[in-house]
Amino acid sequence: MKDYLYAIITGRTTGVIPSLLIGLLTPLSYIYALVLKTRGWLYDCGFFKQKQLPCGVISVGNIVAGGTGKTPVVIWIAKYLQSEGFQVAVLLRGYKRLGHHSISVISDGKGVLTTLTDSGDEADMIARKLPGVPVVVGSDRYAAGLEVIQLWGNTEGVLILDDGFQRRQLARDLDILTIDSTQPFGTGKLLPAGTLREPKTALKRADILLLTRTDLAAESIDFEQFGQGKQAFRTCHQPTKLYQLSAGSDRSESSPIDRDRLERDEECALDLLEGQHLLAVCGIGNPEAFAGTLRQCEPKAVELLAFPDHHRYSLGDLNDISARARDIGANIVVTTEKDSQKLEAFVATTEFSLPESVQFFVLEIELEIRTNPDALKKRLYQIAAKPKSGLNE
Repeated sequence: MKDYLYAIITGRTTGVIPSLLIGLLTPLSYIYALVLKTRGWLYDCGFFKQKQLPCGVISVGNIVAGGTGKTPVVIWIAKYLQSEGFQVAVLLRGYKRLGHHSISVISDGKGVLTTLTDSGDEADMIARKLPGVPVVVGSDRYAAGLEVIQLWGNTEGVLILDDGFQRRQLARDLDILTIDSTQPFGTGKLLPAGTLREPKTALKRADILLLTRTDLAAESIDFEQFGQGKQAFRTCHQPTKLYQLSAGSDRSESSPIDRDRLERDEECALDLLEGQHLLAVCGIGNPEAFAGTLRQCEPKAVELLAFPDHHRYSLGDLNDISARARDIGANIVVTTEKDSQKLEAFVATTEFSLPESVQFFVLEIELEIRTNPDALKKRLYQIAAKPKSGLNE
């Protein structure tokens, strides 16, 4: 039911009944807007107090439900600050994780400590992509931050909040807002009748606007009326690697991953996709953007098979993928890094097989800053190097 409602509010499912449901949900959006305005006013006037951690805090967030490309931004920031010698850690909510602990250390910076189901797919991927960086999940970001400080043994580091824009309980030194250039304000309506988590005026609260997927946008978007002169950087998701989906063990039940498996010995050149008929398989917030990224590799055609965001795949799903590839004549199936970990468990099973002529690949992407990357790096460096104040609850 939840996935069906999400398909309706995103406009992916249309018709008489979806239109009626949107009409019924619209009054709730007005109530939600009032709650947001009241909450924001209470923070702005100081009635709601923010908690202060004794280290640097950078928030990366959005105002649209679904995929705006936050995770590649978080990974890019963490890698840059780590390369400059700063201690870095990432805090997430751990959406759709099955772990029962209020706070879980996914990685202590030395290795991944939890299974995929205990961590959630995004935290799992970030931990794999950032060796040496602690990754902690928990709804209470302040408590999660204290956990990281214990791991560090000091306060000389920088915390990156994934999806932190609405979590105003924790004070931050920099608020970065990611905006998907292909659908900057989603459906234009607030939840629950639309996909906006906050009204467009919330952009005024951000320090930096990161416009993602600008290479896929049909036209340039003017954010000046909302951003009021704030720094804005145009970015894209650049394909960097293509490797075969390996027959991994079932990490939903098994021990944490062996980091040696991250060295992909079956990596292929991206030009392998040129002129091929592709089936794009993903369970992410903006599946059309994944298909758009694949089209940049100049295939003959791209067909999209989209599952709900954070989808937990079953053997039935894999058999559906196989049947779809056969029906459309695709010779290559491509999925995302986030999806690959959940799909690996089924690749080796005797109950699943692709047609002999079809191969299954994973596309790896990285964030590329296309406008003035040095200015963004300078801003991040200043935040990381700034002297920190004491703990304040």
